[in-house]
Amino acid sequence: MKALLAWIAAARWRLSLSHCVEGLLIQIPVGLMFGFGVGALAVVVWYWSRKKLEMETAAKTPGASDATVWMIGWFPWQWDRYKLLDVVMPACSSALIAWALQTYARPLSLF
Repeated sequence: MKALLAWIAAARWRLSLSHCVEGLLIQIPVGLMFGFGVGALAVVVWYWSRKKLEMETAAKTPGASDATVWMIGWFPWQWDRYKLLDVVMPACSSALIAWALQTYARPLSLF
């Protein structure tokens, strides 16, 4: 496990890639209850809100109200490239999983 964590920590994009595994922990339970397309949407919403909160926390000065930073971080062009990767990589992987499971389940439903 230490070797895996060291490999992930060696490059920043690998940390974004590791979010795909975390995304499965969101997509699988939501997907089993409501469908894997909804699970993929839950992954996107989770990571989008997480990056928005990171932007707000970074912009907030100590002692200031949360109302002063609510408008920061809503859009991806306000993020750096690694925050963008942190959303795009799990979003793409969960969308591909949802598409593959929907495509796979369709031929089985014919019988």
